[in-house]
Amino acid sequence: MERTERFCKIEMLIRSRGCVSFADLMTELAVSRATLKRDLDHLRTRMDAAIVYDRDRNGYRFETVGRNGRRSFMAESPGVWFNEREIHALLTMHQLLDGLGVNGSMSRHLQPLLDKLHGMLGTSETVARELTRRVRVVAPVHRPVRGRHFERLASAVLERRRLRLTVDGDDGGRERDRVVSPMRLVHEDGVWFLDSWDHDHEGLCRIPLPSVRSVERLDLRAKEVSMRAVETELDSALHRA
Repeated sequence: MERTERFCKIEMLIRSRGCVSFADLMTELAVSRATLKRDLDHLRTRMDAAIVYDRDRNGYRFETVGRNGRRSFMAESPGVWFNEREIHALLTMHQLLDGLGVNGSMSRHLQPLLDKLHGMLGTSETVARELTRRVRVVAPVHRPVRGRHFERLASAVLERRRLRLTVDGDDGGRERDRVVSPMRLVHEDGVWFLDSWDHDHEGLCRIPLPSVRSVERLDLRAKEVSMRAVETELDSALHRA
């Protein structure tokens, strides 16, 4: 378990149970006595976490009354617990889930995950909100896929069916029809692409979905090409239709 994850779990254990013994913390975190002592010392001295040892209850709890007489749980602004990669991943996940909105068909399934992720970003609702305001991950501009094309293309990828696509010509030229065997969908730089076997040109290609004007499902099995071959040819360079 990474140190950042241990810090988060210590905070959640104390907050959920009120008071947790040293032995229980060791068991829950699966760490040595020395590691736990270092973690607790770091939280209290470096991150101003109001964790105190309660002799009467033989455990660790949050201090409820600070020296100034005010209520003080874990510091309202305990510093950043995350390194660069962790905060980027957490905020990107938060942004993606939050972007789905509350009215979608998946919202009731995703809300618990969003709530859990929100809790990981801060020790209180106020801290989490402030963090998402003060640390911003700017996502690439998303170019929407027209109509129901994405769902139809994704179904064809999974069901291994050929497609006849009408796509924009190069440099805004005439539209053209292409018969393809879809291999996979790839999201890159804010755009979805369809990696396919082009039956007219007998080769692999990468088609940007915003250029797709129409999709016709054909009653033919898709040509099978190994994913290793697809990855080797299409991931090694920028191939565009």
